[in-house]
Amino acid sequence: MTFKFKPVKPGKFKSASPRPITNSDNSAAKLILFRVVIIALIVVVIVGAVLGGIRLFANNSQRQSASNDAEIENNNAQLLRVVNKSNPLDKNYVPELVQKDGYRICNLAEKSLDKLLADAKKENISLYVKYAFVSYNEQAKLYNTEYRKQLSKGLTEVKAQAKTTVTIPQAGRSEFQTGLMVSFRSQEKGKFKNSKASDWLFKNAKKYGFVLRYPEDKEDITSMNVNYKSYRYVGESNAKVMQSLNMCLNEYSYYVNSRRIKTASK
Repeated sequence: MTFKFKPVKPGKFKSASPRPITNSDNSAAKLILFRVVIIALIVVVIVGAVLGGIRLFANNSQRQSASNDAEIENNNAQLLRVVNKSNPLDKNYVPELVQKDGYRICNLAEKSLDKLLADAKKENISLYVKYAFVSYNEQAKLYNTEYRKQLSKGLTEVKAQAKTTVTIPQAGRSEFQTGLMVSFRSQEKGKFKNSKASDWLFKNAKKYGFVLRYPEDKEDITSMNVNYKSYRYVGESNAKVMQSLNMCLNEYSYYVNSRRIKTASK
């Protein structure tokens, strides 16, 4: 079999040549480049904003943490402040108080006292607040009343003053002015120290951050007669440590301050 090939006529097929770049192609390329640049700028702005937000959050968190630490330190110093002849309060000193039914209490102790009274009531314990915050002028009246009472018994002024100050501090020297001290009462018959209320307080007060301010075995340290009705709010953690160390507020406050000074000096 024989195959015949027809010759290709000249000009039948034309070789392909490059298409010249037109203005429309340049415009499209510029548009794409412009979009890429815009997107890149947007990404940079977003990343910068995110990083800036993170730094701002971190700085704010650090400032907030420092502020909280300072507040806790300040509150603890207030809770452990010993008030007496050597450490008196200013005549105009008044803490942040909350008005309750028949008495005023420092805001730091309010919720703990409410819980203490509520729990005592649940256990059928007859326990009430006689008074809490006592102003400078009110304390002066209480002291003068007792002082005159001692004078009426025939005591000299010196002995009357000595007799009075171990039971009722002079104005400015009473922790009732801090609003953190509470004098309790009960409707039980007999002396408070022999009541179920007194026994319940002695066993449970620390759970709510309260301690017996003037215990009988610390009279030489507190310079006050034992008082089973007066409890001082120092915070739950402080109250538990104080009991474990068998310290009154005078001893514990000195103990804490001494440790703080030693730590700061290292």
